[in-house]
Amino acid sequence: MKKKEKRTNKIFIILGSTSTGKTSLGLELCKQFNGEIISADSRQVIKYMDIGTGKVPVDSNISVEKKDKYWILDGIKIWGYDLVNPNQYFSSYDFAKFALKKSREIIDLEKNVFIVGGTGFYIDMFTGRVKPSNVKPDLEIRKYLERLTPEDLQKKLFDLNPVVFEKIDKENKVRLIRAVEKEINQEKKSNKLPYLDDCEFIFIGLSGPREVLYKNSDTWVDKIWENGLIDEVRGLIERSYTNSPKLHGLVYKTVLSYVSGEIKKEDAIQRTKYDVHAYIRRQLTWFKRNKDIKWVDISKDGYKEIIYNSIERVLKGNF
Repeated sequence: MKKKEKRTNKIFIILGSTSTGKTSLGLELCKQFNGEIISADSRQVIKYMDIGTGKVPVDSNISVEKKDKYWILDGIKIWGYDLVNPNQYFSSYDFAKFALKKSREIIDLEKNVFIVGGTGFYIDMFTGRVKPSNVKPDLEIRKYLERLTPEDLQKKLFDLNPVVFEKIDKENKVRLIRAVEKEINQEKKSNKLPYLDDCEFIFIGLSGPREVLYKNSDTWVDKIWENGLIDEVRGLIERSYTNSPKLHGLVYKTVLSYVSGEIKKEDAIQRTKYDVHAYIRRQLTWFKRNKDIKWVDISKDGYKEIIYNSIERVLKGNF
């Protein structure tokens, strides 16, 4: 009797720099190929930060339903939105742990998984191209924790380990940081990531001439500044997230400077554009390391058809 071949599930990774239309394309692909999206964007995991992180394509009539840990856009589930508050730490390890588990659930529903985003480190951790470091000090965690108040650190430590929390000097910020960092790293050590050994990753990259990428991002910046971004930042300030590291990141730090009266609006918009250009360059540099990415030029007519046909061949086993 011929042994039945083990099925290899396909997971599609739609990646690229900001403003390349990844989300819009992902939604179309999910409608075409019975899929669900998992967002691979380190900023979209944050609650209350929607406009400046591009959770919804600008100038669209897409219907939006906000749920717990996912949104529904035009009937398609996007997992990975609103996972944590702005003052909560969320690492690439945390993302991979969430996304690997969610991918398995989607596959078990006999649906296709589309990982969509521009955070290369998230994608590489998810696919196993990089592994979590459990021995060396995590400088990313430490830098994040140093910006938190003692009260925030106390709450975080209590959530991680109430026993340690009861014994520690709660007014000593340095000891609180070290204790929280130790607990986070210990959690990583004891919980290995549930890698998907029965899955094959298909990398599809959206790119184009640098001037096209910059023009698209400039258009996006103009639109978000005029359509709710300022109010979004004011809302974050009202929620007492002014000192959150996330509010001092891409896009938001400049809006914060404008709202605080430190910079004129025209200068703030221009600075945001320059910052996004620099971010695009960093994204492209990171993605160049992955030779498995099949790049598609978004400035060319028919690029979506190329992607549709490629995915169809993959699903039919003719890739």
